[in-house]
Amino acid sequence: MARPRAARVDAAVQLRRVGPTHEGLGQGIAEDLRRAILDGSIPAGASLVEADLASRFGVSRGPVRDALRDLARQGLVIELPRRGTVVSTISLRDIQEVYEVREGLEIVAVRLAALRATDVDLEPVEARLLALEAAWDRDADYTESLTLDLEVHQAIVAIPGNRRLVDSYERMLVQTQLNAITAAEQNPGLRRGMRKSVHRDIVRGLRARDPDRSADAVIAHYAYARERLLAGYPAER
Repeated sequence: MARPRAARVDAAVQLRRVGPTHEGLGQGIAEDLRRAILDGSIPAGASLVEADLASRFGVSRGPVRDALRDLARQGLVIELPRRGTVVSTISLRDIQEVYEVREGLEIVAVRLAALRATDVDLEPVEARLLALEAAWDRDADYTESLTLDLEVHQAIVAIPGNRRLVDSYERMLVQTQLNAITAAEQNPGLRRGMRKSVHRDIVRGLRARDPDRSADAVIAHYAYARERLLAGYPAER
């Protein structure tokens, strides 16, 4: 990870206050912080101070500590010497590695899906794809269209029914969201203009029950996605 900036969470960031009798305090706090990190409200490099967050949420420091551990497991925050917990800063290498892993997992998924899928299995993919394309057509907020985009891929990976494959893939999606938000700050063009065929070609391969065609469509999709994602991103020295 690149070295984070020293900023702390701005007081204007809206964080949900959870009462002391609320069940799953740590999980609720983690989810609220995750949302704020992934929509860019809490920027990369911001310090997350236990005492400050406990006061903001109206809880003791224990649930906040649990929440920060959960976020660390997802790669959204890291511990730095003399800095404490900070929001992860994404490097060019981080982006490339996440997309390489996602591509590999998705190639396996579509090959299995092409052999196993029924028409009913493909319906959730089609439904999510239509929702994504509708969001693009109305120029929806980038975080909304990004969420819908990832839901299309989740639906594809879920088709084979391989729980371990799904678990591995979903761990990459949280980091993908952070990657994409960071990259969009560098390249505002990411927020619009996605070519619709890149997803449609994958679905066509699955509809044809053709593993090679489906895998080739995934490879083409990720080549295009990397080209867009890395455009304008500063090269590492």
